[in-house]
Amino acid sequence: MKEYGDRRKIRSRQYLVEALIHLMDRKTIDEITVQDLVEEAQVARSTFYTQFEDKQDFLDTIVEEMFFELRKETKPDSYARESGLNSKNSSKYYVKHFDYISKNAEFFRVMLGSNGLSSFRQKMEESARITYTEILSRFSDDDLSFPKEYLIQYIISAHIGITSKWLEGGMKYSPSYLAELLTHLTFQGVFHGLELDKIIELPK
Repeated sequence: MKEYGDRRKIRSRQYLVEALIHLMDRKTIDEITVQDLVEEAQVARSTFYTQFEDKQDFLDTIVEEMFFELRKETKPDSYARESGLNSKNSSKYYVKHFDYISKNAEFFRVMLGSNGLSSFRQKMEESARITYTEILSRFSDDDLSFPKEYLIQYIISAHIGITSKWLEGGMKYSPSYLAELLTHLTFQGVFHGLELDKIIELPK
């Protein structure tokens, strides 16, 4: 009985997430009510309230779950630098990243869109900041001759912007292509300009 109940819970939660995605194409998050969600998902209000306290709890929960899964699926195999640094061996992390986003494309598209949640973009920035802080951990502001936090923010903003553009454009390029593009722009652009491209490797 418990297993059946768990399956029902997972299924109803998925229906609610899908309902939210559909509604956010037409309404702002402030305009969407619990009643809208349950009607669109075709689940009972009682089903919603057995899992969530209110709409905000629902939003916080699904965003946290999405980023938990993103971090788990894209966890780097290694941060260690190897000889022969090139875009081929440095783009594996990005491939995993874009593969995951492509599997959840509609969710990321609406959340990063004009009707999206500001907290979602903040979570995405936080997740990327953890990664790039680790990548640049060996460098101090003195090494770089400018505040490292500004470099990290520049890279994060560019990467989220490219991700949004990719989703809005219907993902006409593959995750592998996006991974190669982002690696090239990061290494041949930002890091090359700072003469860091030979001593930094992205996580794999």
